[in-house]
Amino acid sequence: MTVWQLLFVVYCLLATTIQGIFQDFNPFANKNISLKFPSINGWGKNIMAAGQKTIINSDSIYEWTPILSNITGGKKDSFVFTIDAEASGYGFAPTYEVLMFISGNICHMPANSSDIDLTIYYSFNESILDNPNIGQSAVFQDGYIQALAISPVQSSSSNATSTYSNLYVVTELVNSTTNEPLLSSDALENWEYRLSISENDLVFQWDVRPWVEVLDTDMNSALLSTGNVTADAKVYHNYSIYDPSLYDIYVYSYEDSALLSQNYNLSLCAVKNGPHIVSSQDTPNATVTSNGTSPLERSDLAIQKKITEYGGSVTEMFYITGLNASTTYVAYLTKKISNGDGLSSVGGILFSSVYFSTRSTNTCSLIFDLDFCGDVAYSVPASSFSVNNKTLMAQTYDHIAEALYSNFSKALQLISCDADKDASYSPIMSCGDCAEAYRDWVCAVSIPRCSTTSSQYYIHRDKTHNRNDYLNKFIKPLDDYYEILPCIDMCYTLVRNCPSDFDFACPEYETTEDLLYQSYNYYMDTDYATCNYIGNSSLMKIHLMGDT
Repeated sequence: MTVWQLLFVVYCLLATTIQGIFQDFNPFANKNISLKFPSINGWGKNIMAAGQKTIINSDSIYEWTPILSNITGGKKDSFVFTIDAEASGYGFAPTYEVLMFISGNICHMPANSSDIDLTIYYSFNESILDNPNIGQSAVFQDGYIQALAISPVQSSSSNATSTYSNLYVVTELVNSTTNEPLLSSDALENWEYRLSISENDLVFQWDVRPWVEVLDTDMNSALLSTGNVTADAKVYHNYSIYDPSLYDIYVYSYEDSALLSQNYNLSLCAVKNGPHIVSSQDTPNATVTSNGTSPLERSDLAIQKKITEYGGSVTEMFYITGLNASTTYVAYLTKKISNGDGLSSVGGILFSSVYFSTRSTNTCSLIFDLDFCGDVAYSVPASSFSVNNKTLMAQTYDHIAEALYSNFSKALQLISCDADKDASYSPIMSCGDCAEAYRDWVCAVSIPRCSTTSSQYYIHRDKTHNRNDYLNKFIKPLDDYYEILPCIDMCYTLVRNCPSDFDFACPEYETTEDLLYQSYNYYMDTDYATCNYIGNSSLMKIHLMGDT
């Protein structure tokens, strides 16, 4: 068997598996499951330009070009999609089936429409245009629809052609109980929707994961971070390039988000075009560059974003400013997807929403993007010397930590770091590992994480009696606060990574319990931070509530 024949057999098996899954699987039977089909990338066929716009009220649907249409009761929309067997899979070798991925969003629907469904019917038989019931059907749920149409392929040694030339699609409003089409008098108001067909991927997708974490907030700002985006990078030999336009954030008020979740929970179109307060897509100069001004200098209603290394991985951070105090907001993360020729401006992925609340006072101030303590990205006690200047406040904290580190750096130079493994202090650790562990530790103990919420895990700090004299002298906090203590795991990492010459030791629960809980705490699996961790979070141990 030749290599080409082997690849052909594997692809046929894959196509059969996908067909079986889609026939047996109801994507809406369990709302915690998202069925998404993988893109077959890397074959370089140009299907459509990345910037192609949505077509409005057309009778034809083209590859990766959604239809935007309005419909009312008694109306029936009909579309045709021309099948191109050679375009399937971005130019993959001829297969015995062409897969057509149907997806769509409801962008707007009238209120009190719970007894009405927007239904699509699809078939390769043109008679469906007159009798929709002869085809397969799918219903928009939570503002989203996905379906799969499969056409056999007739292959020869020179080319491959689809058994069918066209896929026909009909949409109409039906009664959700009887499944009968509505009359014009039953639904007078417009429903707006988008519908797409592609031979390569779902143009509209959703993901059950939030994929964004709320790092911290203060009185008028919030800092959010995506998961690890390393897999999204373009890798060239020994370096990677990240596209900051890949992800965007849309922020809604709690009230508007509640309305959105009633009917459009899975609709990318509704989120993008709804009454959001602010988005990174709409913010001018949203991307923060390394040679630009500090993002902390901005205070208007805006979202700034930046690709950065944080917690041992590469993430994209979103800094939201100009928010109201004591207010709950909801953030939606979206992601562009590729159409085979780069990122597409249409369609994409919608992730589950996350909630965050701003603080009621300016006791704590959110800082990040520090030069020395690069992993500091949380709220700190606000300085009375720089109440309205976050940049200066961040620099002051950063300089305190860097000054405390300098003496240790000199001492570390006395260790024979470049010695052979037999003469080195550790066969697996280096002085670089020790320096990184000490830097993370000194940043955590000299830049306290601040909270205004009382907790059994936090230490109450009087504004005149802080963790160290440097804070009393150079920061002078505005008010009393609660400190989220450093995680004990940082101390363990320091002892493990550094030479024994330094005699580093950590307080033990069995012998120095009071010292332990005055200086550190354990990381618990809760919905809020029980301790403050800086550095590679994969090294951190999660303790059960009963372990301490």
